[in-house]
Amino acid sequence: MFTKMNLSAKIELLIQSKKLSASQFADTLGIPRSSISHILSGRNKPSLDVVQKILIAFPEIPAEELLDDKRNLSISAPAPKTAPSPIASTPSLFDAVIPSAPESPENNLAEQTIVQSNLRRPRESSPKATQPVAAPAPTTHLAKKIERVLIFYTDGTFSESKPL
Repeated sequence: MFTKMNLSAKIELLIQSKKLSASQFADTLGIPRSSISHILSGRNKPSLDVVQKILIAFPEIPAEELLDDKRNLSISAPAPKTAPSPIASTPSLFDAVIPSAPESPENNLAEQTIVQSNLRRPRESSPKATQPVAAPAPTTHLAKKIERVLIFYTDGTFSESKPL
């Protein structure tokens, strides 16, 4: 027989199946513990933000099952998660990278080496300004080339690199 289950009840079932306390669950999602307490007691309904964080922290939970009152929640093998949420630890593309010493093994990456060597090259005058360039033949296909690379830092400064 089908039993209708609201979102708060599904969250409670999820917490139990993952063998977490309400506090551990809140910490995993990166939300205040009181928020989970209020959801479980029925005082508040889960916000969209909480639902999104659940779906990110537990990708094995289908969104349709979590949100649809008419569907049961199928939960795969319990995997307790006591570490902080991946939401809080996932770096943004724009997070600052802390530079390390040149001798560090972190600098052995090919891309970093190329970028660092390009940044250290002395700048030359642009050949475009000093030499006339002939128009390409209409049948030739020109490959795209990098004109310059700009790197912006959080302190408002930037560096520019141009290929030789």
